[in-house]
Amino acid sequence: MLRMRFSKIFLLFIFAGCISPSVFGQTKISVAGLSRCWIYPTGKDLARNLASDGTRVFLGLSGAKVEALSLDGKKVWSSELGGDITSNILTLESGILLVTSTIADGDKPGSSMIRSLSKETGITNWILKLPNAKKHFLKNYDDAVAVVSISGVIQSIDAKSGSVKWKREIANGFDAEPAYTLDKILVAATGKQIFGIFSGTGEIDSIQKVPFSVTALAITPTGDTIVGDNRGNIVSINGTTTKPRWKFKSGGAISALSVIGEYVLASSNDNFVYYIQSRNGNVEWKKRLSGRVSYIANILDLYALSSGVDENGAVLTDLSNARVAGQIVLGEEENLVSTPVVSNGNIFILTNEAAYSYGLNLCAPNHMSGPLALSIRRIFLPVVHGPLKSQRSLNLERG
Repeated sequence: MLRMRFSKIFLLFIFAGCISPSVFGQTKISVAGLSRCWIYPTGKDLARNLASDGTRVFLGLSGAKVEALSLDGKKVWSSELGGDITSNILTLESGILLVTSTIADGDKPGSSMIRSLSKETGITNWILKLPNAKKHFLKNYDDAVAVVSISGVIQSIDAKSGSVKWKREIANGFDAEPAYTLDKILVAATGKQIFGIFSGTGEIDSIQKVPFSVTALAITPTGDTIVGDNRGNIVSINGTTTKPRWKFKSGGAISALSVIGEYVLASSNDNFVYYIQSRNGNVEWKKRLSGRVSYIANILDLYALSSGVDENGAVLTDLSNARVAGQIVLGEEENLVSTPVVSNGNIFILTNEAAYSYGLNLCAPNHMSGPLALSIRRIFLPVVHGPLKSQRSLNLERG
């Protein structure tokens, strides 16, 4: 016990010496739960989306411009690709992947290409032409990347070479963001059908008919499909019967679904966020925002970070009791433009003016890595969050 206490005290001194005074100078406490660690203005470049691999932060800006930041908010490189970014940014060991599309007149989408960029330099590794679409979704499966184009095409691409493994045209279009399991891709077709596709082969595993247009999809650990539609319904389908296991009705179209353990976090255009038990559909709690929910993110399976349309900030809600645990306050004309990202114990958000890094109660020692950083986090996180939260945070850091 004495040795452990001495070890922790020793590491605390190391921690204090490793954090520069400038970092402490940047930290501002909004509420007793969130600390702003740094801010990176994006200038006149309109922000699109962001991602992080735990070592760097990648920003997608207008004109298909990509910038890489270090974890302390310093620019590492910048690359201008032309066109516009029309997918999420996917971080892999071999590089970062994203789709760029040219700007077309009217409702017709321009030509689309998926690109692999070096994480160290931003130089292009390879390029592959995709079906023309306004939106694409990327998801990695081991050494392959599933590309879902909203125009109705799904394909699997080798992440290192850019070669096509398989390609399948499913429908005239897709209505919602796909959902994923370890070996399947779930897509909602415009014909009110939900397709299950094996990620390794492209074979269709299941087809489920639904009564209304799907607006959100999620999958529980037990394999149940959670479906949100434009009529405000949330239903659970187990795949063996057309009859839902349970059904919940909200007052507006479902905008997002996320499975968190035994619960479903849902946002609706009725301005409410719902926390629902996935086994029976009972509402654990609901919380009203001042307007429609624009973005909502799961923070370490402990909190929900949500922002409403025209809201100049975001609210951190404790999932266990629906109480406000923290708040992000932005400028009068500033609002979120992308779903917040959690990586290496930090919360990254992107607005129409800047990228931000936040910490839960304190800013993580981002410039530190290896056993020392892990030991320091073992000391601090149990004090801040309790044993359960500490373990989940460490699991996230380890990937």
